[in-house]
Amino acid sequence: MTEETPDPQLKADVMKASDLNEVLAIEKVSFATPWTRSMYLDELANRSARSTVFRLNSRIVGYACWWEVLDEAHLMTFAVHPERRGQGFGKAILRYLEEVCLKDGIRRIILEVGRKNTVARTLYRKCGFAVIGFRKRYYQDTEDDALVMEKALNQRSMNSSRSQGETG
Repeated sequence: MTEETPDPQLKADVMKASDLNEVLAIEKVSFATPWTRSMYLDELANRSARSTVFRLNSRIVGYACWWEVLDEAHLMTFAVHPERRGQGFGKAILRYLEEVCLKDGIRRIILEVGRKNTVARTLYRKCGFAVIGFRKRYYQDTEDDALVMEKALNQRSMNSSRSQGETG
């Protein structure tokens, strides 16, 4: 089933095993230590996990995987194809995540982001996330620290981000 995202050009679909070749291609160019096919298959089988791909003209341009536990979502991985970065797709995917989480009764989203990853940190800040913690050398492959970021969700925050018309 396809759901419409806040950006009408972008279509969200539940991630399937048949999507993994495209997802892994984006993963490989996005992360120093990319997730493997096996890791994604584990996510697809996990009842607490939600995995979504985002298509533009039937081509996957981004994806997000998160866990929903009680009233909290933990964004596990999220990427936009390098050719599509800086065009607002990251913001659209995060807005979609917020809307799904609100419908599911989620009250906050947390994530870890590399301290050196200024592009991602800037995106998260623009989308209303704030730093709430620090994990030293969390990313052992790059010897980078992680900042733990959080966004509290409420109906007002969703209406506010829509009224600002962010296109990123």
